[in-house]
Amino acid sequence: MSGIPIIESEAAVATGEGSVWEYPATLAARFIPGLKGKQYSKTLRTALHGSTWTMLGYGGTQVVRTASTIILARLLLGPKDFGLVALVNVFLGGLDMLSDLGIGMDVVQNRRGDDPVFINTAFLIQVGRGLIIWAAATALAYPFAVFYKQPALLWLAMVGAISTGLRGFTSGSVWTMTRHVQLRKLTILTLISEGAGFLVALVWAIVSPSAWALVVSRVASALVYMVGTHVVSENKVSTEWDSQAAREILYFGAGIFISTATYFLGGEAERLVVGKFVDLVELGCFSLALTISSVATTGLRQIISQVFFPMMAQKVRDDPEKAAKHYKSVRLGLLALSACLAVGFIVGSRWIVALLLGPKYVMTGWILQLLGFRGALELFTAATGSMLFTVGTAKYAATGNLTKIVFLAAGLAVAFTHFGFAGAVWVLAVSPIAAYIPLLVGMQRHFKSTMRTELVSFALLLVCGAVTAAFLRMIA
Repeated sequence: MSGIPIIESEAAVATGEGSVWEYPATLAARFIPGLKGKQYSKTLRTALHGSTWTMLGYGGTQVVRTASTIILARLLLGPKDFGLVALVNVFLGGLDMLSDLGIGMDVVQNRRGDDPVFINTAFLIQVGRGLIIWAAATALAYPFAVFYKQPALLWLAMVGAISTGLRGFTSGSVWTMTRHVQLRKLTILTLISEGAGFLVALVWAIVSPSAWALVVSRVASALVYMVGTHVVSENKVSTEWDSQAAREILYFGAGIFISTATYFLGGEAERLVVGKFVDLVELGCFSLALTISSVATTGLRQIISQVFFPMMAQKVRDDPEKAAKHYKSVRLGLLALSACLAVGFIVGSRWIVALLLGPKYVMTGWILQLLGFRGALELFTAATGSMLFTVGTAKYAATGNLTKIVFLAAGLAVAFTHFGFAGAVWVLAVSPIAAYIPLLVGMQRHFKSTMRTELVSFALLLVCGAVTAAFLRMIA
């Protein structure tokens, strides 16, 4: 669920609003490359203020989502319900990502990002895009249901598509708020919308336990999100239109479209592929394993993108050799963290599933072992990709996404033909390695001095996972 930034006055930041949360963040920041030794300036304070609220929002959102999933799965719904909704969510998410224009990103970085006319032009484009996605989802719902031979998907997808239309009407002032890193009310509103969705799902599931509880929850959350952005907005919506601004937004969106499309095909689309070859129980367990594994890694990857990346980018601009040395230190720390995650998932997944979800989801245990290890691989490689972004190149990441798509296409075809669902999950588990290889090529070219640390660290992570799995198999 996307965030909803809210305007705060500079005075609020200057007077220390949120200082209770910022103090520990300030201490932690001293260990981040590029921040050590820096004075606690207004710029640094703003960065810490925004980062802290971002992580609080992420953490709170994950708590609500995880609690909702566990309560509904353990007490009210079954694997089939989660399987159906997994297909609906990826169907709608795919349409959203395959039509992403990066409108918000453009407003945030554009020189006219504070111009009300530019913002309103972006808002009108967003509305049009949202309505087009809603219409497309509604039109494709029937062939989608036929393709998966699940008649229930027809109405679930059509009703779920309403959420995409609602999101299109989100206030354009959201982007201005993000632009100025004013995130306190954003975090609060995000949590309110998540909480509203959970309450709707809980009440619906108590009255009528079915997949509808999850789909209606999605719509309710989107509605609260959209209405809330207009309630807190300081700018009224109008029909002002600037043709030049529209051309700039659409031109910027062309590059974003390619990036998000390859990302979706290389990752999020896996549930659509898996859903075609397995039954709903297997798909439901697979979807829950994805949800649990992502909780542990997504927040850490956000820190890499929102803190590590900008700090290392500054270091690369100032002194590339010193930046490489800092990177090697960070790499070793991230190796330790990734290894802990890998071991934790391999050893504890079955116990976690038994404790949280109960016996009807026992299959989720072994799936979580593999997808959790994949999450550790993705966390490890995220720093490599971010390091290459610091020199202004995205071609290695794009090549990595394409390599991963080819690997998944071939690997899943062979797996489902000869090895079944278990073989397919193994293919998914090792797929980050395919995306990592082009990144190594980039590191060799731009940061050659880090290659030994990079390769040794990666080998140690693989050995750590293999030894843990072998040991667990011996004592089982």
